[in-house]
Amino acid sequence: MTKIKALLCVLFMLPAAMLAAQQRDIVVECEWGTISATIDRPTEGSDTAVLIVAGSGPTDRNGNSAAGLKTYCYKMFGEALAEGGYAVMRYDKRAIGLSPIPAEDVPNLVFEDYIDDARTCVEYLRKEGFAKVIVAGHSEGGLIALALAADEECVLDGVVLLCAPGYNMAEILNFQLSQQLVPAYMGLMVRSMQIISELKAGRTVAAEDVPQELVGLFHPTVQPFLISNMQYEPTELAKKCRVPMLIISGGRDIQVSVSNGNRLYEANRNAEHRVFENMTHVLKDADTSDRMAQLMGIYTNADLAITEGLAPAVIEFLNNIK
Repeated sequence: MTKIKALLCVLFMLPAAMLAAQQRDIVVECEWGTISATIDRPTEGSDTAVLIVAGSGPTDRNGNSAAGLKTYCYKMFGEALAEGGYAVMRYDKRAIGLSPIPAEDVPNLVFEDYIDDARTCVEYLRKEGFAKVIVAGHSEGGLIALALAADEECVLDGVVLLCAPGYNMAEILNFQLSQQLVPAYMGLMVRSMQIISELKAGRTVAAEDVPQELVGLFHPTVQPFLISNMQYEPTELAKKCRVPMLIISGGRDIQVSVSNGNRLYEANRNAEHRVFENMTHVLKDADTSDRMAQLMGIYTNADLAITEGLAPAVIEFLNNIK
């Protein structure tokens, strides 16, 4: 069971690159507090900014987390885009990194809070004078990007979806858990499916009804967030997107399979879908799709460069946005 707990804690996880010429840390004021962020600006300046929205869990602006993730993938990706001529803003989401909130407020967090914060960052970039703003969302951040793109009041010029979900959170949870619990722990799998069904219906589950092995994932304090997240259908949001969209999938992604990208593309055929065959969920290549091998060798290796061709593909997309 210890092995199960270790695996469950990383369900959503999913030398540093040379610094851009103008990198600075900033603070964005909000009603609830402050968002701490970093902006990379190319030496020659840019009228276009890319907002990187991190994935789920305690993942910070650099692509690392207290849960053991150490990749610096967002930092590397952002600096590569800056070297390609585009300004980049990456930030610590609410209650993560240097964007703290009181501990008693954490159980009240819902998915809409993260959407609101991403919108605030877009507005900040507009006020900074950027004529074009593109949101690049990774994993769960991709769902946030889609929600912004579907919001007529939020003006975007493009969306980049990096290993983003094409299925509802409930379906993704069931898939990820089945990869780890079937066939050895069928009892836990059945119970997890029951819990997910309750959450999808908008009903919370009492702590005593959650098996100890699943508490890290379904603790009562995170259930409101899961319930709110499950109300968003990625394909429906993708259909509403009216700005250029680039969908990027990794062929060795053990968390969000290529089928997710295919679904998003089917929902919006005006988009472009690129698949990097060896790319993992943390935007770095692996020579295996074995879960434990990736968790131990890729998810914790800050020295690995991001996937070759990833940043150039995004830069090409940005260059074509009119």
